[in-house]
Amino acid sequence: MTEKTKLKPCAFFLVRYVPDVVRDEGLNIGVFLHSPEEEYLDCMFTDDFRRIKRFHPQADLELLKELQFHFEQEIKENEQEIKGKEKETQLEEYLREMQETYSNMIQVTAPHTCLARDPQAEIQDLFARYVSSSRTAPLLQDTRMRIKQRLSHALEGAGVLDNPLFESRIPAGQWTYEGDPFSFDYGYRPPLVAGKPNGHIKLIHALSLKRDKDLAYKMAHTLQQYVRRKELAELTAVVEGLPGPTDETALHSQRILEDAQIDLQPLAGVVEFAQSVRRDLQM
Repeated sequence: MTEKTKLKPCAFFLVRYVPDVVRDEGLNIGVFLHSPEEEYLDCMFTDDFRRIKRFHPQADLELLKELQFHFEQEIKENEQEIKGKEKETQLEEYLREMQETYSNMIQVTAPHTCLARDPQAEIQDLFARYVSSSRTAPLLQDTRMRIKQRLSHALEGAGVLDNPLFESRIPAGQWTYEGDPFSFDYGYRPPLVAGKPNGHIKLIHALSLKRDKDLAYKMAHTLQQYVRRKELAELTAVVEGLPGPTDETALHSQRILEDAQIDLQPLAGVVEFAQSVRRDLQM
């Protein structure tokens, strides 16, 4: 079995809406999935608020509508600090705190184990199985985590993840300052001489133009003010796609990156991009 098709252990948590804790009657409204091996943590919450209203006519829909965005932000903000299996432990602690915050109106099950080849497909399946009344999941908007997973799968498919010249989680602290929590997703130095990593560094990082304006600033500042002052470097930002003329937020992020001479790679061409990395590595 290849690495690409191997089943990987995951843990999932169901999120329940329980308006009356005495009656203990609840409705599944969301799911979290964590894959330590793929460094994947994501969530999906229902957008079928008519169903919730039928279940509980007095439901605070404004609060429930914010859950997806709220937890996506929590995942993004804690991405650098929580790694590997520690993420699952911290996630459990955070979910327990959340239950107390909402007076147990929002409850989370104990973790359930599962095996998955593709966590992004698995969370859609779990949502359809345990949460959605229609057996179909809502369309997921591209977040940094989802973009990064598609990037990782393309690189895995190209066979570069196991190359000794190709690294993941490149700490920015080697160019900036000790303790800098930021790290680039991937990086490598194309060999100018066979077997010797003496080319300039090429960095790769995933982000959403629509959602990650602050990250675009961070990347541009780190590259211009630190990395390139110490060595020749290229940076490719893998993004969901190029923005349309009316998408002001995404256009602003695009300008930030392009002004810093950061290449943009839309997901539509990420497989071809992964193959170009493979050629750079002379594989």
